[in-house]
Amino acid sequence: MNENRFQALEEKLTFIEMANLEMGEEIFRQQQEIETLTKAHQNLLRRIEVLQDTAGQESQQNNERPPHY
Repeated sequence: MNENRFQALEEKLTFIEMANLEMGEEIFRQQQEIETLTKAHQNLLRRIEVLQDTAGQESQQNNERPPHY
């Protein structure tokens, strides 16, 4: 194998290693973002559930006859 070909392969390998490292870092960052968004989503679902429960209780209280009837 001549020297130029060997050097070209080394350059390609270096590029691939750098790209692989960058992709790994990006995947890690995206996983952290997914976890943050998942927690926020779960919190919002809990808040909606609480609000629905509260609205349901208020609706039941509003449907009761006043004491003077």
